[in-house]
Parts: sequence; C-alpha cells; structure tokens
Amino acid sequence: MRNFLIISTFFLLTLNTAFAYKGEYRLGLFKDSTYDATKITHVIVVGSAAKEDSDQFFQAGVARAYRYKELNPFDQVVIMSSPEVRKTDDAEVFNEFNIAVYKTVAETFTGNKLMKEILELERIASIDFYGHSSPWGLKLGKSDAAFDPTEFTQSLTKLKTKMLPNSYMTINSCNSGFYVAPEISRILEIPVSGSLTSSMFERIESDGLWYKEDDWTKGNYVEINNNSFNEDVSCALGLCWRMKPSRLNYSSYWGQFKEGGLSFYKFFCNFDKTDGRCEKGMANSLLSFPSVHPLTLKSTSDDFKAVAFDWICSTANDKNYFKKCVDGVNAAITLGNLQFQTHPGNELNCDFKSCHATVVCKNKIFGSGPRPGSCHLQTEVNDKPTTAAIELLTLLKGFAALKK
Repeated sequence: MRNFLIISTFFLLTLNTAFAYKGEYRLGLFKDSTYDATKITHVIVVGSAAKEDSDQFFQAGVARAYRYKELNPFDQVVIMSSPEVRKTDDAEVFNEFNIAVYKTVAETFTGNKLMKEILELERIASIDFYGHSSPWGLKLGKSDAAFDPTEFTQSLTKLKTKMLPNSYMTINSCNSGFYVAPEISRILEIPVSGSLTSSMFERIESDGLWYKEDDWTKGNYVEINNNSFNEDVSCALGLCWRMKPSRLNYSSYWGQFKEGGLSFYKFFCNFDKTDGRCEKGMANSLLSFPSVHPLTLKSTSDDFKAVAFDWICSTANDKNYFKKCVDGVNAAITLGNLQFQTHPGNELNCDFKSCHATVVCKNKIFGSGPRPGSCHLQTEVNDKPTTAAIELLTLLKGFAALKK
C-alpha cells in the first residue's frame, strides 16, 4: 500500500456515490490512552486518500507525532482523520500504527467537524495537515469535505485564543501556499507553511537524506531510520516517510503552473511580526520535522542549520543536487546579495505575506467553481530570487531566539 506519488486533486464522485457515502472519522491518541482537553496538545490532521492512495499520508503524520513525543513526552498528540485508504478499512489504518482511538463519528469529516473537534482543546501547540488540497482548500473527507479558511473565519478567530506562544501550522499538501496558508496565518496570527507546487512523498535512504520516489536508489533502501529520531526506529512503524514539495512546477489536475513555483514549504507570517512570533514559531516547527538530525533546543546551531537546509533544499537523482543548493544559499548569504535560485524555471518571489502569484482558471461549463485543467499562474519573472536565503536566515534567527 506504499510507494505512490501524490497528485494534487479533488477526487470527484458520482452523484449516486455521494448520496450512498455517509463517511466517518476518528480521533486518536499517539502513545497515550486517556484524552485530556486541558493538556498541551499537538493536532495532526490527516486528510482523505479518497480510496485511491496508500497510507503514506497517515505515515507522514505518525512520523511527526513520534517527534512530538520525543521532544515533549507529557504533551498530548491527537490525530484526527478519515484516512479512506485504498482497499483498507479506516479502523485498520489506526490499528496498524497503534493509534488509540477515543472517538469515532459516523459522519463525513468536513470543515465544520474539524473546527468543532479542535475547538474542544484548550492549549494547542501546533497543527499539521497531511493530505490532498487544491489552491483554495484542504481535502478532509472523501465527499464534499473541503476546508476553505475563508468560510471559517469566525471559528478560526476562536481558535486563535487557544494557540500557545511559538505555535505554528504546517500544511503538507499541494498548492496550499497560494491562498490557504497565508489566510490561516492572517487569522490565527501564527506562522503557517504551505506549498507552491505539488507535494510529494519522500523516504529516507542509507545516506541519511530523503528522496522522492522517482529519485530513489534501490541499493540505498533501508528498513531502519537511524537519523531522524533519538533512537533507531523501524520503517514498519511508519517512521520513514514524510512530505516535501516537488522541485518542478505544478502540472496536474488543476492545470499547468508553468509560470513559476517554489521547491520548499514556504512559511507565511501574515500579521505584525515585530515581536518575534514569526521567527520563533518557524524555528520551533523544525524541531519536530523528521529530518537529518533529531533537534532539541540544546542542539548546536550547525545541527539546526543542517535541518533548515533539509527543509529548504531538494534532493534529486543527481546526488550533487542537494549540495549545490546548500553551497549556493551559503554563498549568497556570504556575498550579501542573498541571490540564489533553488527552483528550476521561474522561482516565485515570496515574502511572508504572499508569493505574488494569482491562480487564474476558467469557470466550469456546468456548475460553479474553477474548471479542472484550465488553471495557470499570473506572476512576474523573478530575475533575482532571494526567497531561500531569507527563509534560512529567518529560521536561524528564530532558533537563536528560542535558545535565549
């Protein structure tokens, strides 16, 4: 049930199927048996695989959950999901990865349901989403269950009061950086990362780096991850998968975004960032990122920088590809102009509020909404890309602030 690439799409059901499908979702605890709404909680939301994909979304969420428990054993990690994995019952998915289910709801996992469940929590340290998305919303359940933040402004405003200092959200899905991540950041006033192209599954190899499916080397395949956690762990536990953006422009269900892209999850701090919340929240997120080192606040600046480069730079079949990115960003910072292009083609000109690119689509011939396959970007050519270097410097500044 593994080794499938992600494509960014909403899988459309026939009308009869939609009526027949009632849906269900579960809430589970990672390495805990008793739910407590008052505890500091990390929320991991895993979207629907729409019965077309494997359990890799779920595994990527489990890997992050494992890091949370390593960092803060007394914190609570809640996994909310309607996994809907191909040829597998939802309960089996939770059971396979030892997630103790404390609540099952026989209804489709919609945005309303998500907000209802998450608002029951009193102290939220982080939110992570893994799944399918469009440029405008996150896919929670299989049928008619997208989360468009513009439709939940009131609920998100209530959620803002429950977010702890240095909290953040990561959105591990396709095209979530155009509208979804900046809008959630604006309302919650926390850093939120999103993608400006497709998101892909990556698996760790024997050299300690993570590679996308097309770039895997058979001889480097491992069954034990001895780099990302405090101890050696088995890949069978779901601890060898994660998600990162493609290094290519988006070209899939919604259209071809040949006008530009970005090869790493971009953080947005769409609020007044003069008090350091942006930098510290960004850096805090890397402590739980399954990467090349298991970070803590006691980690060295060099170890943190290695993980930051793992966040920003992509690997490839060419083993020098990653190194060229690291060397290029370092050189740009040393020279002082900060200019280095990490993304083939036009690298979007991103700041902490937007990437200055508009998704333009034709309307559906029948019904409302954008027509699949018709979308492209409106953006300017970026001759002097500095996004990667600025992101790295911001992460380093945030880590230094967290250590004080």
